Amino acid sequence: MTTRGIDRRQAVNVLAAMAVAPAAAQASPRPPIAVRDVLHDRARVPLQIPRDYLGLHSDHGMSAATEAPTYPYDAVRSHDTHRADGHPMLQWASIERAPGDYDWSAVDRWIAAHRNKTRIFVLFGTPAFYQKYPGERFPYPSLPGGGSPPVNPQAAGAFIAALLTRHPGAIPFVEVWNEPNFGWAGADPTRDRWTMQKPGFFTGTACDLAAMARAVRRVLPAGVRLLAGAWEGQDSNRTMINSMLRFSAAPDGAGGRGRDHVQALSVHAYTYNNDPNGLIAVLRNYDARFAEAGYPSTMDRYVTEIGAEAPAFWTASTPPLADKVRCVMRWCMIPAALGYKGVYLYKHSIVRTLGDPQRTPAIAAAIVRARDGLVGKRLAEAAVLADDTIWMLFDDGTTLRA
Repeated sequence: MTTRGIDRRQAVNVLAAMAVAPAAAQASPRPPIAVRDVLHDRARVPLQIPRDYLGLHSDHGMSAATEAPTYPYDAVRSHDTHRADGHPMLQWASIERAPGDYDWSAVDRWIAAHRNKTRIFVLFGTPAFYQKYPGERFPYPSLPGGGSPPVNPQAAGAFIAALLTRHPGAIPFVEVWNEPNFGWAGADPTRDRWTMQKPGFFTGTACDLAAMARAVRRVLPAGVRLLAGAWEGQDSNRTMINSMLRFSAAPDGAGGRGRDHVQALSVHAYTYNNDPNGLIAVLRNYDARFAEAGYPSTMDRYVTEIGAEAPAFWTASTPPLADKVRCVMRWCMIPAALGYKGVYLYKHSIVRTLGDPQRTPAIAAAIVRARDGLVGKRLAEAAVLADDTIWMLFDDGTTLRA
């Protein structure tokens, strides 16, 4: 079976049991079966789900190989935006070609391709002429040393200031780095950094990242927030080896600490063993780590990447389509049930992590169903039911279950 062979009738059949239904159609607005775990209690204040909750990663408008989504989405993140040959287009080094010399063509196209969307721009991929640790291995081989912080963090601030001047009011979030982990060699914020054999997304210290956060925050105009820091795999470790805790406590070089500059929090959460409910523990753990780091519980949190990962990526035929749909639905539902303000699916045109909604109608239909059931609503109650499904009740009387 190929994804192109899936017709609309299959999409409808797969989603038939996952419809948004009026609660009035049930005997009572209570969960239809026994509750295994309460995600949001009706005794608490209802959670408002933002109208820009459903975000996406996509190359459309930048790559001729990627068609624009046929389904709606409300937000977009710049990271891993590629042209047709796979070369990244929106890394810092792709834009600033020499100190103070910018090629804005890719940014202009990205802005135009996502009209009326909430945009996250990720500061990532330091130009060679600014690198503090030049030439080290980077997940993008075309930019050796791209994981390095700049020697002078003010270079990062100057770049972001120029970006926001170019497109005033178009970018409400600047995210400081992608998965900025520091490794496990030690926890000294001024000395210890990524030393593992695998190329690192960030190869600086916790202090380096804190100094960049400070430099970027200083140039942000009103209405633009600093989003930190796309943490991945940092939810369960409670020691100071934890990269998020290290950044938050790290001196920023000017008398403050990393956490002083953060205005919203970002995590990545990939699904393992096709068990989307594992996301519940991950996000609860992150909330506990954020509290330990000193962030207020009212600070907005986002899942800025989510998809499938270990022990194997998805293919066109595995896991079964119904399992893929179940994962996509719950990836959208669970963060909302736990109070997260947005979820960014990775990636529109990729089979291995999202099932390729570009060519798979059932996946696209699942995204539509989740968005229609969630966006702009007030969540009254949410739970994991005895059959492991996620059930949500909204104050407009609708329910969503998957």
